[in-house]
Amino acid sequence: MGKTLKQTSAILRRCLPGLTAAALLAFAAPDPVWAESTIERIGNTGVLNAGTRADAMPFGYRAKVAGERDERLVGFSVDLIELLRQKLAKKFDREIETRLRVTTAHDRLNLVASHAIDIECGITTPTWERQKVVDFSIPFFGNGTRIMLLRTTAKGFADLRGKRIGVGAGTTTAGILKQHVPDAVIVEVPDMDTGFRMFARGELDGLSNVGIVLRAIVEKSPLKSKVVLLPRTEELSYESMACSLPQNDSEWRAFVNEVFAGLLEGIDQYRGGYFDIYDKWFGPRGVIYFPLDYTIAQRLSASIIWLK
Repeated sequence: MGKTLKQTSAILRRCLPGLTAAALLAFAAPDPVWAESTIERIGNTGVLNAGTRADAMPFGYRAKVAGERDERLVGFSVDLIELLRQKLAKKFDREIETRLRVTTAHDRLNLVASHAIDIECGITTPTWERQKVVDFSIPFFGNGTRIMLLRTTAKGFADLRGKRIGVGAGTTTAGILKQHVPDAVIVEVPDMDTGFRMFARGELDGLSNVGIVLRAIVEKSPLKSKVVLLPRTEELSYESMACSLPQNDSEWRAFVNEVFAGLLEGIDQYRGGYFDIYDKWFGPRGVIYFPLDYTIAQRLSASIIWLK
């Protein structure tokens, strides 16, 4: 039988810290009967409601685009959402509009679980705990957790005792740091942009996230030549990135996975549609140069074997 109200409330409080009492009641109540599936609603309304980060360059961030006056959300994850829009337009033979909103590490699961958005693509790592609230697509990226420090702050993990390390609120990073550097002081920050400003002002001794995000943040900063990422060669923990989807909607999840599987086809041989998007953001002319690691390509390829 289904979970009791008390059990569901406990799960939600663990997965979505800071959830208001009103929202908790709404989530913990018996599952509502949705009039139509996500993909049916998109086909009927012509609207894809999606979310991404604004502080996770080069996956989701604000920037000016040539020919446009104002900044808008762009990035690797934003391009994945655009690809989904194109496939939806083809499926329904009609124009599909993407309504893209900014999500944070703190509210992203809440927005998906409440059906406020149909999909969230940013830098979200699937976990069993999170899957109690949302479902996930197959992975679309992989990278490892690291710590960014000034070269003068520490030469190794032994020097991190008592050091203030910033992590995004609502992320898996805090748990990883507690496991690997238990003597560091973990400081939650609302987003990576705020965390980096605190780091630059000396209010934090370090900042932790997946390494590629840390590299992108510091890329055009005066601090670029003054920082180091620890560990230097490997990561504290490998993390897959996937899109968050509403629970119990297999038709929508299958559509997203089919699109991603087609995109990833051939990645283990360094060919296919994935590289067009990858090269745009991580190639020689991308936001940050980050050649695709062979091991990660193999891991991404393995995620689509069951769909072949």
